[in-house]
Amino acid sequence: MAKLNATELKILDDVAAWKGQAPGFLNRATDFISRPINWATSTLIPDAVKGGIGSVVESITEKMQEVSKWSVNKEEVLRSTKEFDIDSETILELRKASIHDLDHISTKFVTENTRYATLSGMGTGMIGWPGLIADLPTLFLLSVRTIYQIALCYGYDISEDENEVKAFEMEYMMRVFKIATASNTVEKQKSLAELKDLEANALYQEVGGDYTSKQVSKNAANYLSQKLIREIVEQTISKKAAGLVPGLGAIFNAGFNYVYLKDVGETAFMLYRERFLLDKKGRQKTIIVDIE
Repeated sequence: MAKLNATELKILDDVAAWKGQAPGFLNRATDFISRPINWATSTLIPDAVKGGIGSVVESITEKMQEVSKWSVNKEEVLRSTKEFDIDSETILELRKASIHDLDHISTKFVTENTRYATLSGMGTGMIGWPGLIADLPTLFLLSVRTIYQIALCYGYDISEDENEVKAFEMEYMMRVFKIATASNTVEKQKSLAELKDLEANALYQEVGGDYTSKQVSKNAANYLSQKLIREIVEQTISKKAAGLVPGLGAIFNAGFNYVYLKDVGETAFMLYRERFLLDKKGRQKTIIVDIE
């Protein structure tokens, strides 16, 4: 347990203020635009294309559960910390580092992934629905990759050997992703409440100066809800449909991907910073299993 300084307390205040803000302009605007487009696309899209969309949802759902496919190198994160003279040999040790240094590192990964997503959107946005289908897996994998990299920056590793740790971290990441894609204030607050409930189910009890938290039910051993992934994927497809409006194409798709990744990055940045500081203040966690 450590006392937070004035700057760290200010960060918690900033995160609290961010939580109360409406979702970004892109999420709100594309939600409004996509409503009439949803009707048009459901009526006009050829059945073959609809089948392709169904297949890509299934593919994304499957790939997002495979950590090995996210192209995240933990050693790259640790190498980046050396630029700030952080002497950590493991991801877990990063929880002892200065949050200000870790903020710089996480921002670097957001910038890189945003650039990749923008280039992907520009290339695929020229060819309508086939391009949208081709772009979605890349957009989602870059989004999950960004969240995972930010989690690593603050000392949270989803690839821990314990299945219970992996189950909690995967569910936490997907909740962060859902918050990032919320279309309106009500949806954002609901998603934030779901994340809070995920952590609120934890049982905190002092053990040797640390705190144990999180009883994970056997149902969580599947790592994450496929239903949750589907909600995120289908919501994004609906929003990207706005890019099919004549004259938008590549420009819209590139811009959409840019802002989408920025929103995902900002959400993960805010929530993992908050988690880092709250744990530093006294929520150091060990996840235990309660299987009846």
